[in-house]
Amino acid sequence: MGSQFFVAYKDSDIPPDYTVFGTVTSGMDLLDRIAAAGTTTGEPDGPPKLAVQITEIRVA
Repeated sequence: MGSQFFVAYKDSDIPPDYTVFGTVTSGMDLLDRIAAAGTTTGEPDGPPKLAVQITEIRVA
């Protein structure tokens, strides 16, 4: 069993069937660097070109 999620960066049109369940409260400098590198497809939406490994998420 698994799950997946994504981080919407800046202004994004999110379909109404998606549920927003959090807000980034720190680390925006890292997200800026990931976004600046672009995606693997070269399109505005897609997997990041830089390797990303999320090791911790805190839900309050």
